Amino acid sequence: MDVSIVLPIYNEVENLVPLLDEIEGVMSESGRAYEIIAVDDGSRDGSTKLLKELAVEREHLRVVVFRRNAGQTAAFDAGFREASGDIVVTMDADMQNDPRDIPLLIAKLDEGFDFVTGWRKNRKDGMVLRKVPSKIANYIIRKITGTQIHDLGCSLKVYRKHVTDEMRLYGEMHRFISVIADSLGARVAEVPVNHRERHAGVSKYGLRRTFKVMLDLTTIWFMRRYQTKPIYVFGGLGMGMGGLGVLCCAVVLYEKIHEGVWVHRNPLFLIGIMCFLMGMQFLGTGVLAELIVRTYFESQNKTAYTIAERVGFPAKAEAHARAVPIGGLAEAE
Repeated sequence: MDVSIVLPIYNEVENLVPLLDEIEGVMSESGRAYEIIAVDDGSRDGSTKLLKELAVEREHLRVVVFRRNAGQTAAFDAGFREASGDIVVTMDADMQNDPRDIPLLIAKLDEGFDFVTGWRKNRKDGMVLRKVPSKIANYIIRKITGTQIHDLGCSLKVYRKHVTDEMRLYGEMHRFISVIADSLGARVAEVPVNHRERHAGVSKYGLRRTFKVMLDLTTIWFMRRYQTKPIYVFGGLGMGMGGLGVLCCAVVLYEKIHEGVWVHRNPLFLIGIMCFLMGMQFLGTGVLAELIVRTYFESQNKTAYTIAERVGFPAKAEAHARAVPIGGLAEAE
């Protein structure tokens, strides 16, 4: 299998047939062997029934049905696990992504990249509810994570299979797939793609996702920079709070000796004690986090880095190396 196309689907019954027709037409012209993995994310509009019927009629279509709505991130992850192609493509099922861009992204991938994402330069969405929040979020994410990708929300992406094999998605991390791929050491590229207006169905996005993005961004920032060294974060906070507590107590002692201010009349003393105790808690959390990180990697034989290639090793060593799974987010630095 050359190409696996992953489609997360949630209440898109009106778009399924025309979308599949477009994809099949484009892929047939490309001459590549392909499969379409449609992941039904607990649809309630008849999409599930239609997909099952289409799977019988269309040889390239495979269908995965969730028992309940689990979100787009879970749908992408399920599609990655089921994909058998050397190249994996993801796109939305609302027909706003243009299937004719798939060969363009694959061609860019063939230039030596591991991951290519679309860039919706001329986005056909509402200005207030979609474009403006997206531009702000993309700017903040680029500044915090250091990624150079302009459009982090575009679902039209192309991956080499080894990238999706190493990638594990949780929560609603599909918005940060480009950042995760970059953290895994993948060679990343971005290509302008066509974006179309939605003609059927209802958008599943709203302003409330902004808060989720900010929370997920905190997770991504931490995992990208401190996944293997959490003590630097918690230990730093602990030392800072502990030092502040000691400083407050020193001021209280000075005021008692030189100004005669009784301790029980000085609220600074309680603040100092609280800061010191919080510092000790942060230090303890950092030590526990270090133990959890080591257990995570060592129990699954994972590494905190990814290897692009090996040269000069005996065949036996190469075979053993390929048998060892590589996972986790690589450090960005």
